[in-house]
Amino acid sequence: MIKLLIMESGSFLALGGAAQDSCDMYEYFSKLADFKVDLYGNFNKISEVKSIGREEMLAKEYDAVVMNSIRDVRIMDAYAKSRTVKTKFIYVDRGNVLPNFKNARLKRLLPKMIARRYLMIKMRKWLTNYVAINADQVNAANNFFGKKVKITFIPITPHANYMPIGINKSYRGALFVGRLDERQKKISFLLKGVARVVKENNLSDEQILRIVGTGPDEARYKDLVESLGIGSNVKFSGFVKSSDIVKTYNNAGFFVSTSEWEGLSRTFLEAMACGLPLLINTNVNTVLSYSPLKRVVKEGYNGLVYRYGDLEDFSKKFYTMLSDTNARARFGKNALVAVKDFSEAKALAEYETIIRG
Repeated sequence: MIKLLIMESGSFLALGGAAQDSCDMYEYFSKLADFKVDLYGNFNKISEVKSIGREEMLAKEYDAVVMNSIRDVRIMDAYAKSRTVKTKFIYVDRGNVLPNFKNARLKRLLPKMIARRYLMIKMRKWLTNYVAINADQVNAANNFFGKKVKITFIPITPHANYMPIGINKSYRGALFVGRLDERQKKISFLLKGVARVVKENNLSDEQILRIVGTGPDEARYKDLVESLGIGSNVKFSGFVKSSDIVKTYNNAGFFVSTSEWEGLSRTFLEAMACGLPLLINTNVNTVLSYSPLKRVVKEGYNGLVYRYGDLEDFSKKFYTMLSDTNARARFGKNALVAVKDFSEAKALAEYETIIRG
C-alpha cells in the first residue's frame, strides 16, 4: 500500500485552480486499490472531502508527498528531517518561484522572492522530484538543483468541465478572469487601453470588457473606470460560481490579460478550452518548449500578442479582436486545437508514474 499525502497550503489564503487540482488528484489516486491518500488544505468551498489536520499529518509516515504551494515547504521541512521511512517529496512550481527570482525587473517583489528563495534552498536538501509547468522553469531548475533532483515537465491543464457549450453569444467583447490585484495583473493598464479604444472608435455606448473576480484593488479599479468615463463600457461581475464560469467564458468574444508575469495561467487554458482566442502580452506568452520554440499563443493563429506596456499596440490589437468577426472565429477554432495538448488525464497519469517510479 502506497501512502500518499497531497498538500495545498495556498488554499488557506486564496482558493484557486491549484486547490481544484489537488482535489482532482486526490480523487484520482483514491480510486487506485494500492493507494491510501490524505489531503491537506482548506477545500470546503469546492469539495466535501475531509482534509487531514496538521498534527495528524505530521504524525504519519508517507511514501510520497506532493506539494502544490511554496507554503508547503515550511511544514514539510520539519517532517523531512524527522521521517523514519524513505519518502519521495514532489514539488509542483505553480508559483513560478525560480524564474521570478531570476527576473531582476520585479524589484519591488524582491523581499518576497528572497523569502521564497530561502525556502527553495531548504527544500533542495530533501526534495526528490521537481515538476515544472513551463520551459523556463525546467532551465531554472536544472541550474538550481543540478543532478540531485529529478525534473519533469507537466503543464497545468483546464479541468474537464471547460468546453464549448453551444450557446448563442450575446457579447462580442473581452473577458478578464482573475484576482483584482494591480501588483501582478496590471488592470489599470487594461482599463486605460479600453478607454483609448472607446475614444478612437466611437464606442461610447457599447460594453466591451467584462471583469470577473475580486481582489484588494477592486474599489480602485471602479474609481478609475468612472474617472476615465467608460462606465457603460466596462462591467464588473464580481465572483462567479464555478458552475457558471464556463457559461461566462462561452458567452464572450475573446479573453484578455495584461499581467506582468504568469507561470502558466490556467485562465488562458480555460478560455481556449471554451473556444476563446487570447489577447495577451509578450511577458506572459509562456514558453512551452525551446526546441522547437512553442508558446501558449502563436501570433495570428489562436490569438494576438501585444508588446508589454505598449498602450498603442494593445489598443490596436484589442480593436482588431473586437471588430474582426472572421479573425475572432478563426482564432477561436484554432484555440480548441491548441488546447488539446493540455490533458488532465495525461497529467495525472504522469504524476502516478513519478510516485510509483
